Amino acid sequence: MQVQASRGIGVFTGNFVHLPLWQKLAPLALIFFCATFNHTLLVNMKDAIVVTSSGAETLPFLASFQLPASLAFFVIYGRIIDLHLPRSLTFALVVAPLLAAYAGFALFLYPAADMLHPHGFTAALAPMLPVGLHGLLKVAENWTYSLFFLMAELWGAVVISVLFWTLANEVCTVKEAKTIYPLMGIAANVALVAAGNFMKLVSASLASELTCLRVLMATVLVLTAVIFGTEVWVERRIAVDSYIEPVGQKKKKATLSDALAVLRSSPMIFALCLMVISYGVGHRLFEFAWKGQLRLQYPSALAYQGVLADVSIATGYVTIALMVGGRLVFQHLGWAVAAFITPAVLMLFGGAFFAFSLSGSASTASWAVFAGAITQVCARSSKFSLFDPAKEMAYIQMSRKEKSKGKAAVDLIGSQIGKSGASWVTQALLLFYGSISAAMPVIAGIFGCVVTSFFFAVNGLRKEMLANENSKMADSAEDKLVSSEKKPPAQKPGPAGESHVKAQQQHVEQHAEQHAASTNGMDGQSEAGEVGVNGYNVLESAPRRQPADVSVQAAPARLKSIRRRALFGSSWRRRHDVPISLVQ
Repeated sequence: MQVQASRGIGVFTGNFVHLPLWQKLAPLALIFFCATFNHTLLVNMKDAIVVTSSGAETLPFLASFQLPASLAFFVIYGRIIDLHLPRSLTFALVVAPLLAAYAGFALFLYPAADMLHPHGFTAALAPMLPVGLHGLLKVAENWTYSLFFLMAELWGAVVISVLFWTLANEVCTVKEAKTIYPLMGIAANVALVAAGNFMKLVSASLASELTCLRVLMATVLVLTAVIFGTEVWVERRIAVDSYIEPVGQKKKKATLSDALAVLRSSPMIFALCLMVISYGVGHRLFEFAWKGQLRLQYPSALAYQGVLADVSIATGYVTIALMVGGRLVFQHLGWAVAAFITPAVLMLFGGAFFAFSLSGSASTASWAVFAGAITQVCARSSKFSLFDPAKEMAYIQMSRKEKSKGKAAVDLIGSQIGKSGASWVTQALLLFYGSISAAMPVIAGIFGCVVTSFFFAVNGLRKEMLANENSKMADSAEDKLVSSEKKPPAQKPGPAGESHVKAQQQHVEQHAEQHAASTNGMDGQSEAGEVGVNGYNVLESAPRRQPADVSVQAAPARLKSIRRRALFGSSWRRRHDVPISLVQ
């Protein structure tokens, strides 16, 4: 294995690892807060702009472009990492393209959108294409909005998933992470609430969509500067800005065939994968339908953005409450109840949303939007606080090999199908029905089937976990029984021990005869107080037993042990020569 010394991202070897806990928590929580705040602003802005201008039919097509865009960006990220630059400079180079895209969109592209978008060309092309492809045509027509949509989606994947968690995992030890990570999660949910309130304040104060967009984008840039400054503080706090990175054989990545083999061989992994797919597909299907209905009720970008801000605020509050109460759910109600809550929420509130949407009444349209908002809040909150921990708990019962292969299979198949499956389904439906509103009955039916499979997957995993637990308990009890039966019998005393026992017994008999003669004036035929070799008194009127029997009767602790062990079977009693009267 080669060892290469370089600068930048790696395992910290400086003093930061040895800082007090709060001095690690403070910068990490600040970075996570700012990153989540920015993510909330960007997600709500891109949804409001794209859905109100292009329609919800564009969302499945844009979702299909997210994976290629992420792969292209991470190719650039890998090239930057290969330069072995300091951490702060690496962060700046990675985030700079995103910030340039955000600033350029707010300053130049969005104001000039009408000139840049080829409305005439797409209007002439629309009659030649099926109605189901008009959403894809809108993606191309409003290309500046589509570009901003994809760049906004990259913030969460790049800044939060990669840059932030790389920093957190390198700074914190495993023991510290148990305390710091839950507190950082609370900071992230506080950021959801703060970002939602900030968006509502800006939208209410500014009547212009362009001005509102620029204020929100300026906020993103300012908070990114705060993140960068905190990164610089972290790097300077580290006494050594170089690291030693082992460069050797890379881990073999799991292939699709390996993942499918694991799914076939392990019912638990199959159930976990089905749970992840069911949540991803079901929630995405609901989101596409709900955002389409939301556009009908709130056609302007500012109004649409205000509703999303309210949803973000409610999601933050409910997630914090469930994070606090989730531990009580697991402790008092059990794993199964915690795992069933997420599909139950989707079925209950999502079913209400589709029922109101399919009623066709104008009076129930607002109820459909309201039910959809509740579904969005409860589904995301229960996933973060209950579903994800329950999913991770299922890996505890697995062996190390099954655990590693299982997580790879779930990540490779479950996550990808969960993210893209709903887009594929919705695109196919759009080809047949032309719009999400027309395809709503079929979407509702598929949603119901997917959530039902979610229930079956959770129940199947519950049964497998219970069977494994019972099997482990039975094996443990059997091991204890076998170990107790295999204990060697007590060895008989040797010649020296036998002479000592006989001498002590003769002394006891002489003492008993003298005591009887002095008290009763008789010749030794009355009751006598026998003293065994272990010092315990045994008063009996029956004839004296042999010394070995006296020793067995004279120790209550040993007698209790003999009774307990002799109950396992007559073979043990015969092997150890224990009378049946002792265990009755």
